[in-house]
Amino acid sequence: MGDDASMTGATGTNSGTVALLANPEAHSGTATRNLDNVLAMLRERDTGVDLLTAGSAVESIRAVVGSTAERVLVMGGDGTVHLAASVLAGTDRVLGILPSGTGDDAARALGLLEGDLARTVDRALSEPVSVNLITGADRPVVTSLIAGFPVAVNSRANAMRFPRGASRYTIATLLEIPRMVPATYRLTLDGDATDLTAAVIVVANTPWFGGGMEICPGADPTDGLIDICVVGDVSRIELLQSFRMVDTGAHVNHPGVSMFRAAEVSLELLDDPSGTGAAGDLRADGEAMGSLPPGGHTTVRADQTSLLVAGASA
Repeated sequence: MGDDASMTGATGTNSGTVALLANPEAHSGTATRNLDNVLAMLRERDTGVDLLTAGSAVESIRAVVGSTAERVLVMGGDGTVHLAASVLAGTDRVLGILPSGTGDDAARALGLLEGDLARTVDRALSEPVSVNLITGADRPVVTSLIAGFPVAVNSRANAMRFPRGASRYTIATLLEIPRMVPATYRLTLDGDATDLTAAVIVVANTPWFGGGMEICPGADPTDGLIDICVVGDVSRIELLQSFRMVDTGAHVNHPGVSMFRAAEVSLELLDDPSGTGAAGDLRADGEAMGSLPPGGHTTVRADQTSLLVAGASA
């Protein structure tokens, strides 16, 4: 599990209460410092709480599956949201997000970052909004599915204990740049295939990744389309320059960047010059999602499968 993936909590749940999945590893181990305050606020709101226990991604998913609570609150970052969403997607159970991670890109996209802790708790208990997900991969995707250089950056950032906050992604980028080697992929958009050499491929449901970098400006999780950003066969310096532009979305005008939109996206790894096969590794919402199979492909779509998110304003 990544930065947002080792969970704490306790188990058996009763209907009529909320379940709370809290990740002590999120935000460099500081995410649950407000756990006691959250529990107190829930009690003040006459809300019963069952704390879910898990020590891995698999156990986290099992804990949410085993809960009978109609509303599951998650206290962590994108990885925590991702694991809970994999269970709650397509059901009438509600996800409440208490953003406490390093990136919190899902919460950012769904308008859930503003306000103090009390406001966050109230929002997690409010009426839900239906948000569409990207489906077809191992698990549903809330924010984005990534391949290429960002996978190495995300993996390194998740392993870092210092610094805290989104600056970890910046430092991880600088550390991984010397190892970057573009690979050749076949990208098929709504049945139209193109072979291309790329350093970065981001298949996005929402605009942000990497702790607030606006990789796909305008991506809308309710429009039935996937936004795709491809950074092509660029040098390490050009890649670094384009990443510096991502904070504002200005990278879309870089000559090495191509933007697409489609309802269905298929990705195949054709050649990895690094010889490591790492170019086929995939991550989604900060969590590992396996690798592109040799000679095979991964196909995802902007599904109508929805997730009910409390207080979302997507």
